[in-house]
Amino acid sequence: MKILIVGGGIAGSALALALHRAGLTGEVAEARPDTGDTGGAFLTLAPNGVNALRALGLGDVPAAAGGFELSGLDFRNARGRRIGELPGEHDQQRYGARGVVLRRSRLRAALVDRARAAGVAYTFDARLERLDEHTGGVRAVFADGRVVDADIVIGADGVWSTVRRLTWPDAPTPAYTGIVDCGGWTAMSLPDTARQQMVFGRRAFFGYAAHDGLVYWFTNVPHRREPRRGELDRLDQARWMADIRALHDGDPAPVPAILAAAESSLGAWPVYDLRSLDAWHTSRVCLVGDAAHAASPSSGQGASLAVEDAAVLAGCLRDRAEPVVAFDDFVTRRRDRAEAIVRMGRRIGDRKITSAAGNLFRDLMLPTFLKMGAKAGQEQYAYRVDAQR
Repeated sequence: MKILIVGGGIAGSALALALHRAGLTGEVAEARPDTGDTGGAFLTLAPNGVNALRALGLGDVPAAAGGFELSGLDFRNARGRRIGELPGEHDQQRYGARGVVLRRSRLRAALVDRARAAGVAYTFDARLERLDEHTGGVRAVFADGRVVDADIVIGADGVWSTVRRLTWPDAPTPAYTGIVDCGGWTAMSLPDTARQQMVFGRRAFFGYAAHDGLVYWFTNVPHRREPRRGELDRLDQARWMADIRALHDGDPAPVPAILAAAESSLGAWPVYDLRSLDAWHTSRVCLVGDAAHAASPSSGQGASLAVEDAAVLAGCLRDRAEPVVAFDDFVTRRRDRAEAIVRMGRRIGDRKITSAAGNLFRDLMLPTFLKMGAKAGQEQYAYRVDAQR
């Protein structure tokens, strides 16, 4: 069976490796250049994501990509008072793994390198323009005129999936949330943090973690107007960082000090919400990762869900002779879980929006919300891919 994977980011590369492990062969077509960035500064692989990599024989990838372990969250308000926590000190005992913070580009590069070393073919600068599904397979036509005939096509091409748009022209399109995410890392002498630190600032939400002389930071910038595609790709960093510092002026320590030390942001990325899709697959085309269920960064599960999808779909394709039966099995195993996490991330994102009345209510109610979400978090972390295949 010839499998074409459109998208060579985390989801697509993890799937290529999972297929290889399952005795199947996939080739990858990636729209960006070989050295192109896939967007984002850093991410957290949750314990379930770490376990999913282990199930694929890739348990050493997080450390090889320079990741560091971090468990739990502390939440503070604009006055610096801790208003809630999600302890993570027992994650190793409970789930067999702790969360890992990674630079997104390093994780993607590590997966691509492993896949290519395993013999997976990658084609870069491959922009998909047309998909023609027929009884015997799918024909993919690219902007450079290249034509690929495959038995099945997997769309692993993110929230703005071309595969989704070409296959389901009437499917929901991503909706801008009014938030631009930005962040990076900077050298700074702060004690290592045992947990990620989250601060509901006066005008914007801020998060950070310190490890080995570096502070990894992000902020959610309120931005009413939806940026045009590519508008934020070439920022005037001096002006952008001045605006970010002004946004967090007066917020509790060490937020202003972190931003004073940060010379630039690695980038800025509008945050989009993708509503539930009616279908994830046809007879020959299937979506995975953000193309099927784009999770808000607030969920902390986007990359983990992508790796889980890859492992489960590869197992379904290995075990089912007919692609459509494999796709049905995949959706049955994955849809409820993924969409529940997407809904949770949406609710968390909504609570980051600041207002005087809303902030007071949030400060009072956050401990209750966290207790309500703790059970859901435990169910997310306890999920094991090897029990689903």
